[in-house]
Amino acid sequence: MTILDKPAARDLYDRIAQRYDGWLSTFRLLGLNRWRRRLIDALKIAPGDEVVDLCCGTGENLALLAAAVGPGGRVVGIDLSEGMLDRARTKVVSARLGNVELIRGDVESFEVPRTASVVLSTFGLEMVPLYDDVIRRCARDLPSASRFGLLGVKFPERWPDLLVTALEPLVRRFGATREYREFRPWVSAATHMNQLSYAEHLAGAVYSSVAATR
Repeated sequence: MTILDKPAARDLYDRIAQRYDGWLSTFRLLGLNRWRRRLIDALKIAPGDEVVDLCCGTGENLALLAAAVGPGGRVVGIDLSEGMLDRARTKVVSARLGNVELIRGDVESFEVPRTASVVLSTFGLEMVPLYDDVIRRCARDLPSASRFGLLGVKFPERWPDLLVTALEPLVRRFGATREYREFRPWVSAATHMNQLSYAEHLAGAVYSSVAATR
């Protein structure tokens, strides 16, 4: 498998949308939910904030974000895959999240609202070829001191190659392969913004990053 173009990425996630959340069960056992909550807490979202979730997928962040912004705030989720958004809409309706808007679109061309104070992406931007452009636009367009959060997978440089090879099937079904090894959105965030925190989990296989616009 090579780096996916937009049609291939959309088709892949449309196909796996119904199974996606179930496939995350292994990662939840390893700490996924804890890492997600820590990232959202570190973003210091306040009631009334406007938050944008890039590559929102099936909407795993939405309930936490909606609770953080409160009824006076707004959460916008954008994703390329209609199948993934269908899953997200089900969660929004089930949880009665009236302050959430979902958009089908391409994050590479999406104009983040200049009124947003927080932007995040979890397990998303490291699969976007033009991730640096996305992050640079956020740095340019968002108000000063806006927060930008990332949580995602990265190539585990410290792992033995045999272990990497053995576990590759776990991430390959999400489209992640060694071809994405040089995709490093956390580096772009630190380059275009002021990095506030960076941490690695699972001996470098997962990262989290928080930055602020200048």
